[in-house]
Amino acid sequence: MRIPNIVLILVLSICSGLSKVHAQEYRIFIHPTSNVTVYGSTNINTFKFVYTEEIAMNRPVRVVQSEGVLRLSGGIINLKIRAFDSGNGMMNKDFRSMLKEEDDPFINVELKALKPDWKNEAWREGKADIIIKMNQVEKTYTVNCKVQNPGSLLIYGRQRVQLIDFGLTPPVRMMGMVKVSEWVDLDFSLRFATDR
Repeated sequence: MRIPNIVLILVLSICSGLSKVHAQEYRIFIHPTSNVTVYGSTNINTFKFVYTEEIAMNRPVRVVQSEGVLRLSGGIINLKIRAFDSGNGMMNKDFRSMLKEEDDPFINVELKALKPDWKNEAWREGKADIIIKMNQVEKTYTVNCKVQNPGSLLIYGRQRVQLIDFGLTPPVRMMGMVKVSEWVDLDFSLRFATDR
């Protein structure tokens, strides 16, 4: 299946409405090669949790261009906490408990804005604003994005997140001998395409 070029479509929309705010809706798909991994550590070793399900975006995304920035609404990815797997059943259980899966079973990642580095009315690289929501707490981060051939937009990076910022408490095991760090790294590579 050929993936349409979301960036070309967005740039054409922008060029046709540079003097005014221009809005369009797109059905955006996430390519199956996309991935998310959570890395962390204890005072003894390191660990990682790989997202094992297909990553999807299930609603249309509205795109509005204003002053060279593409603002998006509806660009939400719901990552199931249960779909993160370390390969160790006990660690998976601790991870789900730490993230309070019973109260909120998802980590939400929302794509809010693309900030291209414009060159000759086109762009290859830029920044993206994303909102990460865990445990009903939202935090905004700025990450890298770039246009990749053939015709896909890649949002990628490794974002360091402090668990206590989300009201989460890292577990302690073996009467305090094993302590999980309050910092984790979200490593992600999300490739997007559209139906137009």
